[in-house]
Amino acid sequence: MSLILDLIFPRNCLLCGKNGRYFCPKCFSLQKTNPVKHLIHSKKEGSLSLFRYENIVKIAILELKYKFVTDLATQLVNLSVHQIKTNFPHILKYWQENNFVLVPIPLFSSRQNWRGFNQSILLGKILAKKLKLNFSDQILFRTKYTHTQAKIKNHTQRIANLQNAFVVNQKIPPNIILFDDVASSFSTLNSAFNSLKCDDLNRCWYLTLAG
Repeated sequence: MSLILDLIFPRNCLLCGKNGRYFCPKCFSLQKTNPVKHLIHSKKEGSLSLFRYENIVKIAILELKYKFVTDLATQLVNLSVHQIKTNFPHILKYWQENNFVLVPIPLFSSRQNWRGFNQSILLGKILAKKLKLNFSDQILFRTKYTHTQAKIKNHTQRIANLQNAFVVNQKIPPNIILFDDVASSFSTLNSAFNSLKCDDLNRCWYLTLAG
């Protein structure tokens, strides 16, 4: 069946067009990465955006979100898993040993219904499984329709756009990883963090595929 699908819907490199896979080794070798950032906030311990939001990773995320090419999700996650295991094994071990739960950033219901899926849930579920981390998409919910953050250039307006956008649906685990596909200004992740009941929260990390 997979061979038939590959013939009908061929997988070509998103950057050079070479047949066979969405990320050919030559093009992916040009992709830049990001270092980990340790945060000062007592509850927020660190932030990790694995790749720069440019080149083939940017194309992949846009294809997934706006052209609904969902079958590239596994390849994108595999590259992310390799990046974490190769360059941040100590952080992964820390997450595993302290039972961190990966929590994806939710979409507003109308946007998720229009898209048919939440890319952060789709990617996060695969990522958590491959990294042997717990996963839950039932902790945070978005109750406010917001404009697309990428279209808002002013930082103050980005913050205002997401004010009171999230609610906690159930008691949160003590250690969580807030996960999203992309972070530029971190307004979305910060808004989600601010909605958490920090008295119950011990430690929080931000994790995104790109930023």
